[in-house]
Amino acid sequence: MKASSALTMSAEGIRLRVRVKPGSSRRAVLGRTVLPGGETAVLIAVSAPPEDGKANAAVAALLSKLWGMPKTSIRVRVGAAGRSKILEVDGDPTALAARLGAWLDALADV
Repeated sequence: MKASSALTMSAEGIRLRVRVKPGSSRRAVLGRTVLPGGETAVLIAVSAPPEDGKANAAVAALLSKLWGMPKTSIRVRVGAAGRSKILEVDGDPTALAARLGAWLDALADV
């Protein structure tokens, strides 16, 4: 599975494809997975329920803590009401792609 296919560069920063498991017993990045359409995504479990944007906020909080960046720099670009989402991460696209690409490559396939 090619990890970089979950990550694309944009004018504002990078976009990351994720699949969220809300209402989980733990908060964790579980690894990389293949979505039904064949795209690679990062599988993320959060304990927050899938209501009123709580799960989306929990995903942003978890990733901002892991990456050492403000929560406000991570937002849902596509799929706010679904489990499959595309996140927009603000910052220098080249630096973010290198940093988060290495992070993605270190994740296990699930």
